[in-house]
Amino acid sequence: MIPATPRTTSALSSITRPELMGFSLFNWGLFLLFFLGLTSNSHLFAQSDEQSTGELLENFFRDNESATESDAQLYLELLEQYKNKRFDLNKVSKETLMDLRFLNELQVDEFIQYRTQFGPFLNEFELQAVPELDVSDIRRLLNFGEVRNGLDARNRSIWQGLYRGDNELLMRWGRPDLFTYAGRAEGEANALAFRFRHSFDNRLRFGFTAESDPGEAVFRGSNKSGFDFYSAHLFGQNVNRWVKTLAVGDYSARFGQGLLLQTGFAPGKSAETTTIARGGRKLNGYNAFGETYFFRGVATTLTLGKHLELTALFSSRLRDGNIQYPDTSNQNTNEIAFSSLQTSGLHRTPSEIEDEKSLRENVGGVSATYNWKTGQVSLNSLYIVYDKPWMSNLAPYRKYAFQGKSLWAGSVDYNWRYRNWLIFGELAQSQNGALAAVNGLLFSPDRHVTFSLLHRNLSEKYQTIYGNPFAEVSGASNEHGLYLGADIRWIRRVQINLYTDVWQHPWLRFGVSAPSHGHEQLARILWTKNKTFSAYFLYFSETKQSDSNLEGYTGLIENRRERFRLHAGYKLSSALEMRSRVEWTTITPTDNPKKKGFIAYQEVLCKPPGFPVSGSFRYAVYDTDNYDARVYSYENDLFSAVSIPAFSGRGTRWYLNLTWRVNKWFRLEGRYEQTLQTRAVTSSNIVGDRNFIKLQARFNW
Repeated sequence: MIPATPRTTSALSSITRPELMGFSLFNWGLFLLFFLGLTSNSHLFAQSDEQSTGELLENFFRDNESATESDAQLYLELLEQYKNKRFDLNKVSKETLMDLRFLNELQVDEFIQYRTQFGPFLNEFELQAVPELDVSDIRRLLNFGEVRNGLDARNRSIWQGLYRGDNELLMRWGRPDLFTYAGRAEGEANALAFRFRHSFDNRLRFGFTAESDPGEAVFRGSNKSGFDFYSAHLFGQNVNRWVKTLAVGDYSARFGQGLLLQTGFAPGKSAETTTIARGGRKLNGYNAFGETYFFRGVATTLTLGKHLELTALFSSRLRDGNIQYPDTSNQNTNEIAFSSLQTSGLHRTPSEIEDEKSLRENVGGVSATYNWKTGQVSLNSLYIVYDKPWMSNLAPYRKYAFQGKSLWAGSVDYNWRYRNWLIFGELAQSQNGALAAVNGLLFSPDRHVTFSLLHRNLSEKYQTIYGNPFAEVSGASNEHGLYLGADIRWIRRVQINLYTDVWQHPWLRFGVSAPSHGHEQLARILWTKNKTFSAYFLYFSETKQSDSNLEGYTGLIENRRERFRLHAGYKLSSALEMRSRVEWTTITPTDNPKKKGFIAYQEVLCKPPGFPVSGSFRYAVYDTDNYDARVYSYENDLFSAVSIPAFSGRGTRWYLNLTWRVNKWFRLEGRYEQTLQTRAVTSSNIVGDRNFIKLQARFNW
């Protein structure tokens, strides 16, 4: 381990708590504003926590095939939870720090070890003495945590949290002006959401949600009881000396590196190039509006001594499935089955309503973990039972897919740290005997440099329902790959992130009628000028194989996607902040000409001190040759909402968000967005205006 430096309270005077951001706008002086910002010597503010949060979401979710809107919302709400009620850095657990996702496991271990060796931090400046943490890491961390030296709420019983703590009531309404399913949908084109949640010291949370998507009936039709989706949860941490975690109702769960189980947020490949290990809490309460990736039942983690923990979970819930009724002409088959799980959560049309809650899924799992000072090892088991058999449609690429009513799998996972090395991994076996393995390494030869390596060997025969390890595609099978990443901060105020990943799929995939291979690379250079201005350049290249669309062409073709991005953020005053971006995408298939995509935007965020109204405005232009060259961009949305739209064709888009802080316990929020499509590139694209309006009320007490 790199020796810890002595305590100090000096030198980190530049680290201040970032301020919230507010506003953005686009004009054709984009390049002028951008490069004026690059060369300006005015004293601007450091990157705010909202910008940092937005970039984390975009890094983790853009182009991530396995990510869902529910994943993004869970991660966003976790960050907002800690921003609103910062944790104590002198008592924060390793699991909480891992949940933030912007610190790798080696950094978290060094943080915990320093605190154990030297005792509680005296102040926030002392964080600079922690090995592996630099100024940018500390600034991010201070968005969510603080050093406390006084009395702490943990001196109070957790059961006081049932009637003490913070409450939030959220009500949201939205409506698009153009609804694709008009005439076929059971309900109106209104999006409705309602949520209440109570929290106490980040140790106890409970609440419930109700949600309905556009086109779903409310208090009529198939939803006579009200909303389409209801959820409730009770979640406690450190309940007593034996009960470390308790979840009742809806919750998310994770075992190991995700080969068996990963229902919560799990980052894939991104510009956070050393955040590759699955970590954090094994259990967490679920209060997102997503209707698919969660469990419903009870789960707990028990402390059975100084080194041993036991996690057990049970879930029983109705799932949406594509039901297959028996063929009356075939006397040998008279059992109702399902061919796939439906994960959209949409129940608008007769066919979607027919699939709604059509099968029951029961899940039982257990994980026993032995911890010691420098590592841990866990034994995990998961058993899933359906009340109807899963009978996938016949297709060559589904040859090894799970069929039947029940599926068992077991695994062993580990992590071990030695000085500035950390190794981790998981080996799993499914009921059919097939194996899957993930093994990784984090190595820091210098506090300014960290390297990461991850190898996965996922058999095409391995079967899992909730597996989601670090891999190229969703699921946990049919892939062999090697990932190498680096985070380099040798040059003051410059951060360089690099990764390369190569993989092969030993069996067929959807749209790929032969074994295939691919590779990708990413480079990001982030420059922070005098702690007042930040800009970065990002390059991404990916090459994949697929079937050709040309008639008479046999064999696989290679498709190469490249992306170039230039982004800057700068504050003009304490109330006004600007963001600028230009991005180009190119798609080069073997059997077709190169296709191009482009997006540029200017954004203004405004939050006048002492004034109750704040807001943000963005204007963007985009132009892509086809859908494959589509472009993405993370957008500021209403509180607890997520927007990362994809754009294809040619057009413009703008949105305006406004927040009115009526008083300390009541806020009104609104959003209006408009997309003007002037050229469509797919049959489903509609030329013309598309508008969406959202209104939201929040009560906090």
